[in-house]
Amino acid sequence: MDNDQIKATIEHFSKEGSEVRVRDIAYTLLSRMFADRKTAYQCLFGGADGYDEYSTSEMRGRIEDYLTQEGFIRSVSTDADTGEITFEENKSALTKMIADIEADMTKGVIEKKDGYARIVDIRTKLNDKFKVEAAEKDRMIIVEKKFDFICPHTQRECYQLDKEDAMKKWNLIENTNNDGTQQ
Repeated sequence: MDNDQIKATIEHFSKEGSEVRVRDIAYTLLSRMFADRKTAYQCLFGGADGYDEYSTSEMRGRIEDYLTQEGFIRSVSTDADTGEITFEENKSALTKMIADIEADMTKGVIEKKDGYARIVDIRTKLNDKFKVEAAEKDRMIIVEKKFDFICPHTQRECYQLDKEDAMKKWNLIENTNNDGTQQ
């Protein structure tokens, strides 16, 4: 994400009448990279005070939705062509439901006992059913080159670098002098 894209994001929210800071955008991006979202909050805001309120705020959810929609946050859980709901979309909807339940509890529409039971149920589903830790990690497969040489000193299999691989690795070009001299 470059500076122009950051400015465009801030302008998008200012047109809606909301104030978004660069650190709000940075938190959303960093929270996807760190295993513990609280670490991202502590790095940007200098402590853990207010983390729970900030992480479940409606504005933070809107920022995450916008960045996902614009392609700055990519979900590795599903393919966009399948039309399935991604983990992040599901998670943001559930966190919005939690905020709605809390608002209804303060208005007196829902009894506190029932509201807390619903919130606990939603949080349990987020952690257990969707396996939060597994869904947020990227997966990589590393294919090693074949071993084609046994070292006479260590008696282990090794890969002997050939001309083509050396040219790729060190960005070399072939010597075109026919007389064998170097320039």
